[in-house]
Amino acid sequence: MTSSLPTASPRSLLARAPRRMSGEDRRQQIVRVAMQRFSEKGFNGVTTKEIAAAAGVSEAIIFRHFATKQDLYAAILDQKMKDADAATFWACMRELAAERDDRRFFEAIMRHVIERHRADYSFQRLLFFSALEGHELSEMFFRLYVRDIFDFLGDYIETRIREGAFREVNPQAAARSLFAMPFLQTMFEQLHGDATVTGSPEALARAYTAIFLDGVRQPVADVAETSSPVRKVRTS
Repeated sequence: MTSSLPTASPRSLLARAPRRMSGEDRRQQIVRVAMQRFSEKGFNGVTTKEIAAAAGVSEAIIFRHFATKQDLYAAILDQKMKDADAATFWACMRELAAERDDRRFFEAIMRHVIERHRADYSFQRLLFFSALEGHELSEMFFRLYVRDIFDFLGDYIETRIREGAFREVNPQAAARSLFAMPFLQTMFEQLHGDATVTGSPEALARAYTAIFLDGVRQPVADVAETSSPVRKVRTS
């Protein structure tokens, strides 16, 4: 008595075969693997061979998608801007700037910074490594993105100074101090596990905006009232 094993049809074999990645999907996979490796070990500690192994491809495939290292670094930045939906963010910022709603404008910026860094600490680590190692990605990021943010904020603050809404300050210094507050918030959370100041991005954005716009000193009239000596009047 003979028995035969069931044979799979050519169609079922094709159905079981893993789907081959498209060129764009493969490109994005390489970018994300590279970002992860760079954020863990820095740029000096990662080779294209290691990235290829983690992505399950050959080095030749990496070079097919990215002819130079600069192309890979530019792709990383471009992907991060897409992840952050930068186009929508900038459209919202221009709209708020036109409305001259200072508090909403600054709160939106700070909330966005906190949300994006909390959602993806790996990118912040990537920037730290690039800066500490003197890597070209750091200069690329500042030149292509950060400078635009500082210029946009500085122009807005300078405009509000001319309109009489803000006192005379250095617009670029003010822009950097505003951006520094939410950035340092997430940096201390990530690097040091600092939980001294906690809260939702919305709550923290409100708190930092209040400090930025209103300062920490009491208004002059209130200071005069609270600091003036109180004399006791003796009644008979």
